[in-house]
Amino acid sequence: MSKKVSKISVHNLNKKFRPDFPSLRILAQKILEKEKTKAAVNLIFINNSYMKKLNSKFRGKNKTTDVLSFPLESDLKGDSAFLGEVYVSFQQAQRQAKEYGVSLQKELQRLVAHGVLHLLGYDHQTKKEASEMRKKEEKYLKLTS
Repeated sequence: MSKKVSKISVHNLNKKFRPDFPSLRILAQKILEKEKTKAAVNLIFINNSYMKKLNSKFRGKNKTTDVLSFPLESDLKGDSAFLGEVYVSFQQAQRQAKEYGVSLQKELQRLVAHGVLHLLGYDHQTKKEASEMRKKEEKYLKLTS
């Protein structure tokens, strides 16, 4: 019997760039596997204009951001069919990569990991939550090295 893995779909709505989608998909799959869920996730890459619209509509902030997660299932027990969507702004990732002195691919990996962890219920509203989430991010980003 074959091992069931999470289905990760990648949608590029910003045709001006072509990152290494397979590595981003694999990273998301590894995170879900380590967190013991087999749910499907959509990774959606967009531009700043679209991200600003999403951020305004769903968070009341009329500015762009780097990553937004939209969980679609509240019960993570078992094999939920669809966990949610992670939206990543390619332009914001480019800016941050330059600011942090890392490659664009590394910054995209960080944003995908961050977004998937949000779908899994991790947050950073308190210092304790932020510390736990950062440790998880770092743990999973080491899987890409």
